[in-house]
Amino acid sequence: MKNTLLLAAALALTISPSVFAAGNAEAGKTVYMKRCVACHAPDGNGKEAVAKMMKATIPPLPSKDVQALSDAAMRKVITDGKGKMKPVKNLSASDTENLIAFVRSLAKK
Repeated sequence: MKNTLLLAAALALTISPSVFAAGNAEAGKTVYMKRCVACHAPDGNGKEAVAKMMKATIPPLPSKDVQALSDAAMRKVITDGKGKMKPVKNLSASDTENLIAFVRSLAKK
């Protein structure tokens, strides 16, 4: 029994965070294309021209660093902004969860 619990815990730690995302990635893509794509690009890797114009770095959303963020940390960046990124205004809680699910779906395989 103890071995089974250890195996289950080990498997849970190796599964991609996108499996646990509460939102709907397809619905999140719609939000992303309306609210985020202008700076973050369709693939989530950021638009170099926008970054240069803003004199900022746009972290690639598929990167391990971004994907390692907890859902709560992603939610905070979306709702409060970070660095030169302004908060994304007027998103419902479900839009935010869906957006997080979409960002998780961008993870490099």
